[in-house]
Amino acid sequence: MNLTAHVTPRADLTPELEAGLRALLIAAYPQFADFWAGTSYWGSEPEWHLWLADPAGVPMAQLGCGRRVAEVGGREVTLVGVGGVATHPAVQGRGVGLRLLRELHAFLRTLPDVEFTFLQCREEVVPFYEQGGFVRVLGAAQYLDPDEGQWVTDAGPTLILPMHAALRDWPPGETVDLRGTPW
Repeated sequence: MNLTAHVTPRADLTPELEAGLRALLIAAYPQFADFWAGTSYWGSEPEWHLWLADPAGVPMAQLGCGRRVAEVGGREVTLVGVGGVATHPAVQGRGVGLRLLRELHAFLRTLPDVEFTFLQCREEVVPFYEQGGFVRVLGAAQYLDPDEGQWVTDAGPTLILPMHAALRDWPPGETVDLRGTPW
């Protein structure tokens, strides 16, 4: 599939690109169409959108990501959190999502201060992220829930991708304090 990769800082999103990303999210998650009609992210506003476009420039896969210093086991760790991962249903099952993760990995390698990439997901998609190089770690995440406005602890699957740190540097079994909303 002939797709081109783009990394667009959030501040540089045009209204047309924002609309294209929202349309992609609606197609991928129709049960949340009302929410995605108004925004292309949930939680923390991403620093960047990484997206794959078809030859006409239409977004076919995307994710939002942003850098933050979090606390893990009493230690400050520089993370890039990932959220809003979506692949258009028309191209699902064709390796597009894994290509998106490879592009993310390549982009984050250019950011020398990033120790780990971080995400939480549903149990049924853990194997997909593991195929993309993420490693499941024990430990929950504590964050400010953007819907409820309250601090919560989420014990759902937590995955990391070592960037400029080694997997052995991750404090095992510790809660990740995101110090804000998730991505």
